[in-house]
Amino acid sequence: MRNALLVILLILIFSACSKDQNMSLDNNGQSGSITRFVVHNDYMYVLNLNEVKTFSLSDPDNPQLVNVLTTDFGLETIIIYDETIFIGSTNALYILGIDQPDSPVLLSKSDRGEILLEGCDPVVVKDHFAYSTIKIINNICGIINAVSALVVYDIEDKLNPVFISQYPMNQPNGLGYKGNYLLVCDGGNHLVEVFDISNPHKVVLTDYSFGVSDPVDIIIKGEQAIISSKKEFRLYDISDIENIRPLGVIGK
Repeated sequence: MRNALLVILLILIFSACSKDQNMSLDNNGQSGSITRFVVHNDYMYVLNLNEVKTFSLSDPDNPQLVNVLTTDFGLETIIIYDETIFIGSTNALYILGIDQPDSPVLLSKSDRGEILLEGCDPVVVKDHFAYSTIKIINNICGIINAVSALVVYDIEDKLNPVFISQYPMNQPNGLGYKGNYLLVCDGGNHLVEVFDISNPHKVVLTDYSFGVSDPVDIIIKGEQAIISSKKEFRLYDISDIENIRPLGVIGK
């Protein structure tokens, strides 16, 4: 009976989206920050390693490829926020305009520098700031010791994203936010780290982090969070960030 109630809660959370979160499934549901496609206003945007493919869904039974935007190699994650596409790659944050939704255009590309090359980087956006995790699995031989980190960008000018700061982490993965708190899955420490982002120029790690074995991604909807680990889904009540409570577990 308990598992049945958890499944119902999962369905309710997935069934709606809010502009205040990273949207991947538009009005049909909500995914986490680690995803390679988004659906938005009758179009689907899909990542290859060096391409953004646009499909028209005007006839849902017969999707049509209408555009291919070629980029540098290493595209990994994609979200839409404020009618703009944000893409995390192994070496940059890409910002794409979709004023013409069938033909995305590259507005800008950040420059992370060699120390943060070759990392997997999901991204979420809140107001005029983007937060991205960079997970380095292997150092870049012969160049520099690479690091894993949470990276913050000022994106008020979408044509010129500005790197603000970085915060060292172990093996960060997916992330999401509730109000002025950013929750980041850190598989290396088996924690979901909670950061105060009320001042994006000075992000602060709080004492509200909590243990989760091998956390991979997180979906936040209202007062609940679903954390996906390697073996299961965990549901949490996050109505009080200072007292996050587990609600249950569903095995994969």
